[in-house]
Amino acid sequence: MTDGTGWPHRHRSLLTALLLMLAAWAMYLPSVRYGFVYYDDVRILRIHPELYGQAKFTDNLREIFVTSFPREEPLLLRDVSWAFDSKVFGFGNAFGYHLGNVFLHSIVVALMFAFLLGTTRRYGFALTVTVGWLALAIHTEPVAWIMGRKDILSTLFMLLALCAQTRRLAAENLYAQCGWYLFALVSFMAGLLSKISVLTFPLVLFLHAVFLPYLNGERTVFEKFSWGRNLAKEILLMLPGLVISVLIYGWYRRTLTQMGILDRGYTAHGLTHLWNLLMVDPFVVWVYVQQTFIPWHLGVFYAWPQMPSDYPRWQIISALALTATAISLSWWLFRWRKDLFFYFTAFVVIMIPYLNLVFSGILVAERYLYFSAFCLLALAVSAAIGLVRSPRSLVRSGVLAAGIGLVAWNLYQAFSYQPAWRNGETLWQYHLALPSPATAAYANLAAYYYAEATAHQGVPEMAVAMRKMSVVVDAGLAQFWPDQKQSPPPDTYFLFFLKSIVQEVAGEPEAALASLLTADRLRPKFDSTNLNLALLYHKLAGTAVDSGQKQTFARAARDRYAQYIALTWCGRPAPKEIQKQLAEFTADCSHTNLPAGKN
Repeated sequence: MTDGTGWPHRHRSLLTALLLMLAAWAMYLPSVRYGFVYYDDVRILRIHPELYGQAKFTDNLREIFVTSFPREEPLLLRDVSWAFDSKVFGFGNAFGYHLGNVFLHSIVVALMFAFLLGTTRRYGFALTVTVGWLALAIHTEPVAWIMGRKDILSTLFMLLALCAQTRRLAAENLYAQCGWYLFALVSFMAGLLSKISVLTFPLVLFLHAVFLPYLNGERTVFEKFSWGRNLAKEILLMLPGLVISVLIYGWYRRTLTQMGILDRGYTAHGLTHLWNLLMVDPFVVWVYVQQTFIPWHLGVFYAWPQMPSDYPRWQIISALALTATAISLSWWLFRWRKDLFFYFTAFVVIMIPYLNLVFSGILVAERYLYFSAFCLLALAVSAAIGLVRSPRSLVRSGVLAAGIGLVAWNLYQAFSYQPAWRNGETLWQYHLALPSPATAAYANLAAYYYAEATAHQGVPEMAVAMRKMSVVVDAGLAQFWPDQKQSPPPDTYFLFFLKSIVQEVAGEPEAALASLLTADRLRPKFDSTNLNLALLYHKLAGTAVDSGQKQTFARAARDRYAQYIALTWCGRPAPKEIQKQLAEFTADCSHTNLPAGKN
């Protein structure tokens, strides 16, 4: 047909969304064959069959919502999705978890297009931003890594909430408005149960509601902002979400404090803390912007924030200049481009949980940009559209070339980085090849080889894996502790922990004890160190000849095991087998107190 009313044209939006979903599938389908990378995915998922791997799905739900609640990451809907993957594909099968990520990511891409199209009523703009968002290399991590499920799932629910709000604001029937409002509120809560950083999302919903007339063209972008009754109504509608956020934040912070998660050695408070934020956060945001458009040396984490005792003058001047520029830009956008003010402010609001406002020490990570990157792209595309309309062909050609170049560069980086996530060995070897590898890269690679060794006990492959582990640990210590006359830096604690395992397997328990005590000194109150110390002390008590030494080792085993229980279960009752083991260690202490000759 030539009148533009054929089926493809009438269903253009639906077909576009489906094609975008297929593109997402094609881009990340190789990752469904990947395994575990031994970075949180094992600690949080793989070693918890009681949460995700029980025979009955209802037993998993009972464990997730009741028995093991709360825990370090009480992200209930993420856990339910993992339990579902486990039930369908098998608990130890990484295929199911990766397939779930790719499937959900494809839905998120379609929802991103639907949200932008419904909000702006501009097909070309919505398609351009969504295609750019799909191509971003920074999305490789949350999609290819099993632990990225919380980023994908939370984004899915936030987009559902935004789409529902768009429908609410367009509805004329009061019942329909109430229904869409409740749907948006429930979607927000679902997002919050998928990832805690959704706490600030009610503010994004508020901004979307009050600036929608400028986004969809009902009002001109420079028209005076309406401070009337509609603003007051949207503030009232925002309050339930804010109350939920405040309550969840208070509970979550108490839980993490009880478990020691927030204890990262950062002690600055008040004005000192605010000064640190002012000196660091502008550069953190700059890293985020740079990695969004021109990704370089993609990695799981970056060495930010860094807070020296005295900041250099260049950093102070640059931080103040960046802050002043951001404030001035936000004011100009509010005055003259209220549509772009929404994207600018929404990005800041979404990123608030990642800017260390409460305490510093959170790493800068690309997965934090999974949702908020659309705001940066919307700003860039809007600027590009203005330049493309220039009468100068050279300017138009330059803008188009730059846009194509940025998309091509992101796709190249994404396809180059994706294979690194195949398993723990490929991921951490990739990170060791980066210009400034972190101690964690050595530690995680060594931990992967240890996992390989334990999976091949009694066969030659075990010895090969242990030799690889020993080489990596020694290389890491040589890299970060070159002067062994000096005290080792604190971030080498896990390398010493792993070195103790190598030494114990090699039949050197005394050397293993020295390494474990060094790890304990560098990072006190680490549960795994206390567990291994308890087991090693128990082993030494069994081989000691001197009764006094036997008693010392037995008591140390008991005390370390009790500390391990306190650190791991944080006041909650430990499992029966753990309590039984503590009772045996305690009994050993009583046994060693018997007179000589009765041992």
